Amino acid sequence: METSALTSLQPTQFDAATELLCAAFADDPLFNYLVPADVGDRSKLMTYLFRLLLICGAGGNHSYCLTDDRANTLKGVVIWMPPGQSVGLVDMLRAGLYELPFRLPLPYLPRWQAALALDHYRHQSMPQPHWYLMLLAVGPSYQGQGVGHQLMQPGLQASARTQHPCYVETSTEGAVRFYQRHGFEIVKTGPFAEQAPPFWTLQRRGGGGWVGE
Repeated sequence: METSALTSLQPTQFDAATELLCAAFADDPLFNYLVPADVGDRSKLMTYLFRLLLICGAGGNHSYCLTDDRANTLKGVVIWMPPGQSVGLVDMLRAGLYELPFRLPLPYLPRWQAALALDHYRHQSMPQPHWYLMLLAVGPSYQGQGVGHQLMQPGLQASARTQHPCYVETSTEGAVRFYQRHGFEIVKTGPFAEQAPPFWTLQRRGGGGWVGE
């Protein structure tokens, strides 16, 4: 298994990172729910949304990527939010979320309202300071090569160092198994809104293991 060094994700890499995210989440149940297949110019809308997430989340010191130098492309990206730091609605509006009502059919906007409320539920479940795995994606051609494992390390090592727990959410069983292999335990499962896909929240104790609610 070939490995490469983690580097900080730079704004100059946002175009490549956005392309990777669109490919990695092309069939993700959550994004299929938020941006259904019948939305016109769906690929353009997905590009806008992932770019927005990068602008909001990758401005700190805990966003990383792995690069395939031979192919001059990104293998994967990750955004960890340290204790006390978060991306709120105001941050997302400043980054461009105010455009969403003009880009998405009106009947689908309540789905986004429900999804944006998940950050409130996170703070209810984890009132203590914690490391939040906001985003992790591996390019389809690099999956199964240990890239995701490498991307996890900065947050897990920081958690062990600070003794703060970790928190993550996902909408796929495969991701649940991946996080369980890294010491996470399921806290809650079930759809977060009507017609929404299954949804899991997971925690990991600072230094390993599980911290209950």
